[in-house]
Amino acid sequence: LVGARRAASFLSALREMASRLNATGTIHFKGCAMFRHRIVAATLAGRTIRITDIRAGSDAPGLRDFEASFLRLVEKVTNGCVIEINDTGTKLRYKPGMITGGAGIEHDCGKSRGIGWFLEGLLPLAPFAKQPIAIQLKGLTNEETGLSVDYMRTVTLPLLKHFGLSEGLELRVNKRGARPDAGGQVVFRCPVVKALKPVELLNQGQVRRGGGGGVAGEG
Repeated sequence: LVGARRAASFLSALREMASRLNATGTIHFKGCAMFRHRIVAATLAGRTIRITDIRAGSDAPGLRDFEASFLRLVEKVTNGCVIEINDTGTKLRYKPGMITGGAGIEHDCGKSRGIGWFLEGLLPLAPFAKQPIAIQLKGLTNEETGLSVDYMRTVTLPLLKHFGLSEGLELRVNKRGARPDAGGQVVFRCPVVKALKPVELLNQGQVRRGGGGGVAGEG
């Protein structure tokens, strides 16, 4: 259910972007809602966007550290993107570059959001890179506000295989990390495709068994 809501949110951002593709020049958005989705949609569409009034009415206006970190992640997997942020962080201009991918990429996701939050934004970009992506992400593997890397590994990645992403698709947890110190490490690998296969999943199937797992950190 959580994954379905998040997928619906991303599709909403894509529809919003698609509805404005006929407009000339920079596409303008307001507010911080669907921040990752707008950056991802702009990158896939190759369109420059401008986002204003980012938490303009808040006591702490502007981009949050995890949003700035996501922009740095996008920079690492693309070539030629241009990011302009004003002094207060309330205005952003993003001109996307080419999705290059490649191996040997590393990114520290910090302690504000989990690695899963960053993977959600990276997954739609990775299949369309020039080269297969192999990236090491550091930070929180398990935290209470977002999807864990275990959810991404056991639910999201198997679904992607229906779209033609199979050989070379991997999410490996090398080290667990939780608050307050983070310190987790995962490796994400994704092949490239020329086009995604169309998918029609109508049969829910039957639940034949259930499982669970737990992660504990030193308090």
